Parts: sequence; C-alpha cells; structure tokens
Amino acid sequence: MADFNKAFETLKKLEFKDCSNALHKNEGEDGWTFMGIYQKAHPNSQIWNHLDRYKAMTGGATKEQIEHMSELMCNNPYVREEVENIYRSVYWNRAKLYDVKSQKIAEEIFVFGVNAGIERAIKLAQQIVGVEPDGIVGPKTLAALNSYNDKLFDIVFDAGEAEYYESLVRAKKRLKVFEDGWLNRAKAV
Repeated sequence: MADFNKAFETLKKLEFKDCSNALHKNEGEDGWTFMGIYQKAHPNSQIWNHLDRYKAMTGGATKEQIEHMSELMCNNPYVREEVENIYRSVYWNRAKLYDVKSQKIAEEIFVFGVNAGIERAIKLAQQIVGVEPDGIVGPKTLAALNSYNDKLFDIVFDAGEAEYYESLVRAKKRLKVFEDGWLNRAKAV
C-alpha cells in the first residue's frame, strides 16, 4: 500500500527548498503560506498562532526576518505535526490513498490534490480509470486504481494536470507567472 510519509517527502521537495524558505507570501494572495499550507485555506490552523508569536519576537517582515521565522517554524515540532496532520487528513485520508497499491498513483493524486483541490484530483483519477467522476473514493474507484497500470496512469494524469493549469491561465492571464512552475510540478511526480 502507498506510504504517506514517502508522499509527504515528495511534496515537501516541491513546496519549498529548505527551512529558510518554507514561509512566504505569494504575490496576489492574502495571507501566508508555510510548507505549502495556505493561511486563507486553513485559517483556523494553529500554525498561524505560532507565526504570530514569531512575528512579535522578530519584529517584522523583512526578508531576513521571514527567513528566521521560517526556520523557527520549521524546527518547531508542534508546527511540523500540524502541517503533517493537515496533509494527512485533508488530502491523503480523504482520497483513501492509504488503500492505493501504487505509490506512484497515490503521489500523483496527492500532489495534484494539494495544489488544485483533492476533489479535482480524485475526479481526474476517476476519469482515467473509467469510474464515474464524483470526487469520492469508494470501493469501485479503489479497485480501478489498484488494477490500473501506474506508468500509463502517470502519463495520462500528467496530461490532465497540464490541461487544467493551462485552462487556468487562459481564463486568468495574471496566472501566467505560475504556469511553468505548475507544469514542472505535474511532470515531477
């Protein structure tokens, strides 16, 4: 069965380079992102309480202060546990990826789900394996995923991710700045 810890390591490599840049604000977004967790999407997370304390300690938001806060948060076991719990419960467990035999298929769904929404990732996977795309992983979806060729799944899923990202850019030209990163992310898994 697929291993969350391996998938989480893959995801971390895509979300940030090291602990000094795990915390940032993306241009055009409200709120912070830490280890890929976006504040606006998870406003009640304890992550942001820790961030507020670190902001008070460091005194602001210069580049150096953000790097320092990022290091502090990255080395805080409670913050790391909260991040892992969000990824596990909101993405991995919701898609029942613990019951998927192929690590490759599970990671494709997980990583795309984190970036584009887990329901969208599940529906794309369901379309590929020939199950009604309802965004809910049940016995039929699991059976289809577990009997599907993971190399073929990888190719078709990557194409589906690219199509989705390209449609976002066509709809909102301001997102063009993210397109190469999104496409590289799709190919990386």
